[in-house]
Amino acid sequence: MRIAGLDPGKKRDSFSFVGIEIKNDNIYVLGVKNWLHRNYIDVEQDIANIDIDKHFDHYVLEINNTGEHVWESLAYQHRLQNVIPVFTSRELKDQKKIAAGKVMSKNEMVVWMARMFQSNRIKFPTKTTEGIEELKRQLTIFTEHISEAGQHSFYAEGNEHDDTVMALMLACFIGRHYIKRQEVPQQKMTSATKRFGYETKLDELGTGVPDYMESISAEVYYP
Repeated sequence: MRIAGLDPGKKRDSFSFVGIEIKNDNIYVLGVKNWLHRNYIDVEQDIANIDIDKHFDHYVLEINNTGEHVWESLAYQHRLQNVIPVFTSRELKDQKKIAAGKVMSKNEMVVWMARMFQSNRIKFPTKTTEGIEELKRQLTIFTEHISEAGQHSFYAEGNEHDDTVMALMLACFIGRHYIKRQEVPQQKMTSATKRFGYETKLDELGTGVPDYMESISAEVYYP
């Protein structure tokens, strides 16, 4: 399964394309292409040419701002019927929207990708390119920020670009649905009377107190 993430970027003068392949339940980065100071019409034509030369099964495009015009152009003018328009949000709790693939929670995807990186399941090609190196660089500056209200968000500060990271994230957002073995936290939990892991049935979870903590009291609320 070959998937490309397309991100117009937070600056109108940039656009990023990251191609991945899902194979053996791992994610392989195939290539990265960045456009700077280019007219979107030219970028759309380049993407259509890429589809002819190196076809991808899905193109996942962020459409929060200028992306909607790009989607219309790719879908109707260039006849790419496999473009998936996706809205991105800092945080999303509606699992139905997430499952439908229409809205992507950045915070959730950052956590998911971090687990995949830690398990060495997102792999870069041995032969590097300028685009691959730029993606690696942007990954190092794509950091967490906490507002005064306590809200968490991830982005590159100041005038730095994070377009390639977002393009990779968009590709992974759809790509993860083709991965059977998902990464989950392995921290075991305990109740007052038993220990269990994540494979335990939901009706056997008890209080869910972590191993390193002790349950010293309980409260019961009656309706």
